[in-house]
Amino acid sequence: MQRFLVAAIFAAGCSTTHGIRPIGKGSVGVDASIGGPITQVFGAPIPLPLSTIGATVGVTDTTDVHAAFHPTAAAMFAVAAFDLGASQQLLAPSGARPRLMADLTLLGAGGDLDPDQRPEGGFRFFFQPSVLASWDYGKVGQHSFYTGVTGFFEAAEAFHGLGGFIIGSRLGVGRSHVDIEMKWLNPWDNNTNIVPEFSAPGNQGAVTVQIGYGFRFGGKDGAK
Repeated sequence: MQRFLVAAIFAAGCSTTHGIRPIGKGSVGVDASIGGPITQVFGAPIPLPLSTIGATVGVTDTTDVHAAFHPTAAAMFAVAAFDLGASQQLLAPSGARPRLMADLTLLGAGGDLDPDQRPEGGFRFFFQPSVLASWDYGKVGQHSFYTGVTGFFEAAEAFHGLGGFIIGSRLGVGRSHVDIEMKWLNPWDNNTNIVPEFSAPGNQGAVTVQIGYGFRFGGKDGAK
C-alpha cells in the first residue's frame, strides 16, 4: 500500500487539473505544466519538477477531451507515462453561482527500472476523477479561481486509492492562460514513515504545487 501511495502522489501531483473551464467547440489547446509534490531536498522543501505536455480539444461548448505525455517520468525514471480523459461542464456559472466541472482522466505507465537497472516491464493503469467549482472574474471573465476534490485509484489485484483537495487560479490573457495550483493529497494519513519525505501541514499527506501554461487555437474568440 505504501508503494502505491508514493506512486499515486507522484502521478496525481505531476500536472495541473484538467477541466477548469471548457475551451469551446472547435478549439484546440496546447498545454504544459511543471511541478509536483513538495519534498525535502538538502533540508529545504522544494516541489519536484515533474512535467507534462498535452493537448485539449473542444468537442462541444461544454465538453472537452484531452491527452498528455509525461516527459520527466521518461527522462528520469525510464517510465513511459501518458494520460487521456474528458471534461464536462455540469453547471454553467450565473452570478455568484460557480461553474461546476467534472473530469475523468485515465493514466497509464510502464517500463519501470529496478535498482539494478534491469527492466521490470509491466504496465500500471490508474484513473483520476475530479470535480471542480470555478468563479470567473476580470473585465471579461478571463480569469478563474477554482477549488474542488480529486481522487486517484488503481483497480488491480487489490483496489487502492487516495483522495485530496485542490485550490488554484487561472490567469487568462487573450487566448493564453497561466494556472497556479496546489493540491493536498491524503491529508488524513500520516507521512512520517514514507520515503521520500513529503512536506505537508502536521506531516499529513502530501502537498503538491504546479504551474501550467496553455494556448488555444481556433474556435470562437469569446469561448471560455
